[in-house]
Amino acid sequence: MAAKSDYKKMSRLLNETAVDLQGAELSFKVHYWGAMPEHFDNPLHRHSFFEVCYVLAGEGSYLESDEEYPLRQGTLFCSRPGKWHQIKSEAGIEIYYVAFELDSSRSSEEKLNRYLQMMNLNKIVVPMADETVTAQTWRMLFTLCKQDRIMTKEMIRSFAYALLVSFYSEFAEVVESDDFPEHQQISSYYLQRAKLFIEDNLASSLSLHQLSSYLHITERHLSRLFAVKVGQTFSHYVQERRVRKSMELLLETDWTISRIAQEIGFESVHYYSRVFTRKIGVPPGKFRKSQLSEIPFIKL
Repeated sequence: MAAKSDYKKMSRLLNETAVDLQGAELSFKVHYWGAMPEHFDNPLHRHSFFEVCYVLAGEGSYLESDEEYPLRQGTLFCSRPGKWHQIKSEAGIEIYYVAFELDSSRSSEEKLNRYLQMMNLNKIVVPMADETVTAQTWRMLFTLCKQDRIMTKEMIRSFAYALLVSFYSEFAEVVESDDFPEHQQISSYYLQRAKLFIEDNLASSLSLHQLSSYLHITERHLSRLFAVKVGQTFSHYVQERRVRKSMELLLETDWTISRIAQEIGFESVHYYSRVFTRKIGVPPGKFRKSQLSEIPFIKL
């Protein structure tokens, strides 16, 4: 095993050098790179981007959507946007990882479509991947990051880009599919990420402009996605999700109506009550009282 300082140096250099990776037809935005000599359990979580990991040593398991996969030396695995997942290891695993998304504004539609096929397939784990191009490229990155030469950073960027491009061929089980048209892949990808972003940011001020900038698409395109795929305007969808979330909080907490309104992003308790009443038919306080009164009392 390499020195712990080598892992820290690799993470630092990659996060300084290889976060905005642009190619002729495909570009990426990297959220973070990581290299750890001992990775133990992490909490169940999800995110709106891809995360690909490579296990160099040790044993553990990867949990995604109630399915558990064994992790051991040479395993590659991919966490897809919106999927609840968790890494578990009692003794710790030696691991490299990178979290990223595609930059649609600087990618060709054809290449973007092909890459996004990965998220629509069920191939999550690639065992015994030590001899793959992906694994060899990752190990080369580690070697480069230990060097101190003038051209090292430029080489790191080149190998980092090659690594992200290589993921498609490792995880895609079907290169082409006529059953899922390319434009539908892109629409599903954007809509999934948009819904996840909204769900994770209900307490914040959400706008069509903010979300379209985050997704790197036009406001018109995003607005049309909600109209065609969801059957609602963006603002109506956000309101509905906030009201649904507030219904959960009304029944599962003893928070005041005012606090709930604040927690789900409404400007005022009066506006929240008005929207809630319009959509549900009764004010939030009355809804809480009526629903809780229907829960049978269990004598212990």
